[in-house]
Amino acid sequence: MRETAAHAPADTLARPVRPDNTELARALSAQLGLDLAPREFTLADGTRIGVDCADGDPPGLLVQCSPFAGQMKSSQRNKVIADAFKLSWLRDTHFPRARVLLVLGEPLAKLFGRGAWLPSAFATHRITVALLDPENRVRILDIGT
Repeated sequence: MRETAAHAPADTLARPVRPDNTELARALSAQLGLDLAPREFTLADGTRIGVDCADGDPPGLLVQCSPFAGQMKSSQRNKVIADAFKLSWLRDTHFPRARVLLVLGEPLAKLFGRGAWLPSAFATHRITVALLDPENRVRILDIGT
């Protein structure tokens, strides 16, 4: 017999706990000289959207963090692409002067290797990618085409 979501055990319905990026937000704030904090925006149509970090009102920088370590999985690659889409949509439709920054763990750097489509797509959509080292230092990755 097939189990449906309505009858699935409670632990299968639970959403994964989102990692706390408070320390990362502080490190980014210090390194970039900005006051960054987690933000949730409620748009005019009632849509709610959260970002890991943003500054000001309106924001001049929108940030999502994926500080993954270890072996990269396709779900992590998909999250990076989804985060980039979310940030570029939010910027393009609501905060056109904002910059977009994705902060990624070092293992995700391989997504931006020479000849891959992703760096070209991100550069075209003005998405900046930075890599995070184990000491929470960030360096901008050159993905220009």
